Amino acid sequence: MHELPESRLDDENTVLELHVNKGLIASRLNQTQEYFSRILRELSELGLIKVEGRWILIPSVDRLHKYQTA
Repeated sequence: MHELPESRLDDENTVLELHVNKGLIASRLNQTQEYFSRILRELSELGLIKVEGRWILIPSVDRLHKYQTA
């Protein structure tokens, strides 16, 4: 979320491509790959994101941001 410009916080259907594998992202976040995968799955179940391989669709950046700051 901190990578998105503030002007995109109201965007819908934002697509992000992960340029590195999820294991490396987890490592950089000081998390295990399993924990990172669990977080992605939970966010998917809440309808906040959709994960398709290296692509993450954010239906509502505003909703995701509000969830993050809650």
